[in-house]
Amino acid sequence: MGLPKPVGNWAHKTDAAEGEWARDAVDSWARDMEFPRPFSWGEAEAAVLARDYPPLPGSLVTRLVGVVARVLIGVLAVPTLGGAVVGFAAIAAAVAQDGQAAAEGPLSLATILYLFGTISVGSMLGMWWETRRRSPVLLIGSGAGTLAAAASWAVLALSPVTAEGWLPLLIIATAVIGAVAFLLGAFSKPEGRPKNRKPPRRGPRGDERSRASRARQRLLEVIVHRRLVDLDEADRIRVAEMPLGYWNELDGLSEREWRRVLERRHVGWREFDARG
Repeated sequence: MGLPKPVGNWAHKTDAAEGEWARDAVDSWARDMEFPRPFSWGEAEAAVLARDYPPLPGSLVTRLVGVVARVLIGVLAVPTLGGAVVGFAAIAAAVAQDGQAAAEGPLSLATILYLFGTISVGSMLGMWWETRRRSPVLLIGSGAGTLAAAASWAVLALSPVTAEGWLPLLIIATAVIGAVAFLLGAFSKPEGRPKNRKPPRRGPRGDERSRASRARQRLLEVIVHRRLVDLDEADRIRVAEMPLGYWNELDGLSEREWRRVLERRHVGWREFDARG
């Protein structure tokens, strides 16, 4: 399934504009620069990182899209992951109303929220089923859902407001599933900490990092075009995908080490070997 046509057209125009930007920013010096022989990947990348570049075309639009996307994700995450907690707040608002008729609106909202709450604790139970391990996300998510459901049931039991329809069933389902997930997680072994195999970040940050990455990609194209290095298409892609600041790890490698870095994506291996 492809992108919608307007999005595809925008992405195509952005790629074309960034390509033109990279040619203007890099070709002026990279096509005539005297690189050391034998070729040094580290020095070539250092030449890219040492320069300042104008903003990428469309960078403001990209930042705005990113901000809007994060806001939307946050807005959707509140009712989805915290449905029971927000549902309890809706029930508290319902019982504070003057009479059953005035409470119907908050109770309807609570029904929708507890549907999300049931799905949320169900996903926590599914998480445990997949890993059979205890995790902070599992305990916090299922525990909060269970406590919110129990509190909602207690508030409704002590209030003259009557909850009808699906709401009582959803509250019970959230409480039961959440309690089961919490107890299973509490009596399971903790999940192992994943080994941090990511090397330290190098080079510029923020917008400057995006510019430097795009400029380095263009430099690689120039290097290959000038036949300063002999790379097949697969290795060219792997070199382009290396983290910024790590081209120096390609210098002075044997064929076996070269394969380890590129094919296994084992960047940062020198730092890891030194620590081990």
